[in-house]
Amino acid sequence: MPKKRPKLIVLAQHIAGAKRIVADQRALLAILQAAGQPTPEAEGILRTYLSALQHLKAHERKMREEAKAKKGETLKKKKAPTCRGTALVMRSRHVLGRP
Repeated sequence: MPKKRPKLIVLAQHIAGAKRIVADQRALLAILQAAGQPTPEAEGILRTYLSALQHLKAHERKMREEAKAKKGETLKKKKAPTCRGTALVMRSRHVLGRP
């Protein structure tokens, strides 16, 4: 059975992992604040994780839009007939002096 949109599935797993990391970092930040510890470094790391999560989500949106647009396209368009019909070939041979 073929895989259905494996890239989107993998991306969804990465997003879920990033959400867990953000939640863990927020929990750590709350613990540090409750203990009266300095939090600037933890806040900076949280901002980095949030930025990465936003990029992953934007990439997922883009991939879903592309998949949706691709779904609306026809599978394969028929090729237009070429100019190499028999009459054209016969005429070109005659003009070039070939039988």
